[in-house]
Amino acid sequence: MRVLRAKAARKALHFYKVTHGIRDPYTLLVDGTFVHHALVGVKTNLASRVEKVLGRDVRYAVPGPVLDDLRNRGEAGAAALEFCRRRCRVIATPRACDTVAKAVLHLVGEANSQKFVVATHDRVLQSALRRVPGAPLLYFSGTVLNVDEPSRASRSAAARHERVQGRLTEDEFRVARAIRAQDRVSSNVVAPPPAERSKTRARAEPALVPQAPEGAEPPFRGRRRQEAAQAPAETEGVGCFGVTVLL
Repeated sequence: MRVLRAKAARKALHFYKVTHGIRDPYTLLVDGTFVHHALVGVKTNLASRVEKVLGRDVRYAVPGPVLDDLRNRGEAGAAALEFCRRRCRVIATPRACDTVAKAVLHLVGEANSQKFVVATHDRVLQSALRRVPGAPLLYFSGTVLNVDEPSRASRSAAARHERVQGRLTEDEFRVARAIRAQDRVSSNVVAPPPAERSKTRARAEPALVPQAPEGAEPPFRGRRRQEAAQAPAETEGVGCFGVTVLL
């Protein structure tokens, strides 16, 4: 199972790399629920677990309202608050983003232009992030750290991008139009008519095979057959085992 989970995580990250340009080194945007669950709920070394999934060069970031939320939790949020202060780059958000969910969604935006990998344990926030194309999601399932499979919004955006790539740009369209015009001019030039060929081909006459006159023997019947026909019968009986008996 561990091998299958690691393979699924690599496959999901490769999808976001190819379709949305999210590549190593990753920027992991965390919230308090994720850090608290890892340090208090799972009681694991969060940095070590993240490195196994995203690599060693992970850069941590946290929205400003997350620190305020952890301070308000008092002793329960002390460990997560210390981790965020020590390991994460704090990103300021507008005053209108007065909750953690609003702050995270504001930073991710409509298409995750800053290429974040988002880590949260808030189920409502996870559902909202799945509607954003190109937003990889990281979370714990029990004690296992998982990369969420690409959402429907991400797959649809990737399909639209592939269709757009198949179209011509404006410059390419001008070049194609000039080539078509040149082809039309060259096609108007009258080419000399090809040499006329006979519609009917001369058929080869079948070879005449000489035939023997009526009543005549064939010219060759085989030496042994001729000798057998001319020689008188010298035997009058045959043994029961195919041995000729001379009389």
